[in-house]
Amino acid sequence: MGKKLTLFNKVSYGFSDLGNNLVFVAVTNYLMFYYTDVVGMGLGAIGLLFLIIRIVDAVSGPVFGVLVDKTNTRFGKVRPWFLWMSIPYAISTILLFSIGSFHQNLQIPLAYITYGIFSLCYVGLGTAINAILPSLSADLGDRAQANMFRNILGQTGGLLSGLIILPLVTLLGGGINQPGFLKAMSIFAILLAICELVTFFGVREHVQAQTETPPTLKQSLSALLPNLPWWTIALTNLVIFLGVVVKISSMVYFFKYILNNANDSSVANSVNAVSMIIGALCIPLLIRRFKMRTIVIAGLGIAIAGQAILYIAATAVSIPIAMIGIFVSSFGLGSAQSLMFVMTAETVDYGEWRFGVRAQGFLISMSTVGVNIGAGLAGALTSFVLAAYSFVPNVQQSAQGIAGINMLFVVIPAIIFAICIGLISFYRLDAVSKQMHQELGEKRLLLNKNSI
Repeated sequence: MGKKLTLFNKVSYGFSDLGNNLVFVAVTNYLMFYYTDVVGMGLGAIGLLFLIIRIVDAVSGPVFGVLVDKTNTRFGKVRPWFLWMSIPYAISTILLFSIGSFHQNLQIPLAYITYGIFSLCYVGLGTAINAILPSLSADLGDRAQANMFRNILGQTGGLLSGLIILPLVTLLGGGINQPGFLKAMSIFAILLAICELVTFFGVREHVQAQTETPPTLKQSLSALLPNLPWWTIALTNLVIFLGVVVKISSMVYFFKYILNNANDSSVANSVNAVSMIIGALCIPLLIRRFKMRTIVIAGLGIAIAGQAILYIAATAVSIPIAMIGIFVSSFGLGSAQSLMFVMTAETVDYGEWRFGVRAQGFLISMSTVGVNIGAGLAGALTSFVLAAYSFVPNVQQSAQGIAGINMLFVVIPAIIFAICIGLISFYRLDAVSKQMHQELGEKRLLLNKNSI
């Protein structure tokens, strides 16, 4: 199976998502809120912005994947991208929350420019985070443990981000305003860069392709187009991220306008992160006894149960019940989503085993196309639903406005998680995984002997 990962390697890999989530969770949770309640942009303009930029991301993802596959440095194929993307990503984060300082006529054009640059950097770093997992180890258990550390530290980043962002904005800006957001996100940006450098210095690539020649685009497509497990994961990722982003981006609205306490959205984000960490911690134990597909289905079922509890919380206007619902739903999602990354890595091995092409950068980046499309559709859907239900920021909501927020935070995610159960049921790679890794290990061992 090759060299085993050390604890230091696993923790270093986890730092990649710690830094990423410090920034990305803040952006996912509060960028729309920043645009509507701080900058004062219209919902229609915001929805169109999110959709257009995410479509562009869908194109840039495969480009980064091809670039990763063609990268060949003394640091490896994927590892140097943590070094190259850390500073640009940090700078783009600061620019993203700077547009409120400019004249109103410039804000929408600047929103497109800054969000476009930020999203490009996010896709570049995200490609590296996902693409390096198949190269860290050929052992499924090692991968699951490395991904567990990634999820735990990633959710820790989300926990810290969700818990302190609004209090930090208020502290540094004297209220929830433009200076506060800019200063707070500048601090997060610096921490992001430090975390990605920790990953760069702490990980190594132990699994290489059977040939040193980078795959051509035609060869990469041959590992993707007939790869049914990859299509199953990619489509499931698209749909699940649609539900996750709709829910997360509407959380602050739910607490501010339904439960009448915007500050408790920070506590809710913390509950969300802690619960997902617990869900991710269960994976190394569960994966020894159950198929990955079974675990994902069970996790999504638990998430739906959590959404039912949130419906009760909305009806009773109860913050404690809402926290319970968030905990239950996020626990299910934590276990389900953490395995999706491992299953994507499995499809890379499947492409090499079944079709003789290891195009990990291309396959991983193409899988993020679905994620980006799902997130883009989520932003557009959130804006559309709020507008359709006559939402007006910073005022007492009408019954129609309240129904729209409940639709976004409670109902739509539950429907989407149910659809994902149906989609992931088509994943069949668990049955051949052991044979696949054994044969690939034998081929790599023979290749190494022949090269000596």
